[in-house]
Amino acid sequence: MEPAYDLMARLLTEHFGIPEEEITPDATFEQLEVDSLARVELITMLEDRLHVTLPEEHGDATVGEAAAYLDGLVAGRADRGRAALVGDQPVAMAGPAR
Repeated sequence: MEPAYDLMARLLTEHFGIPEEEITPDATFEQLEVDSLARVELITMLEDRLHVTLPEEHGDATVGEAAAYLDGLVAGRADRGRAALVGDQPVAMAGPAR
């Protein structure tokens, strides 16, 4: 899976037209002139691609901080999935028991 930073930088460039050289880990979304509507759009795109749920606002995070947060969410989701597969108790499956 594409790292969150790379995905976010690609979306900011391709979808929002922000020059690649302006996107750095230390840049804030305000510095990149990503307004609140664009942030909501970006959040929606990230949620769809990474299969996570994000708060609408993540404060004044930098691109690097937001990417680290996303990577943590994705890793946590993967850890929960692995725990369900290797745990002591059987995992309930949808549908009737056979």
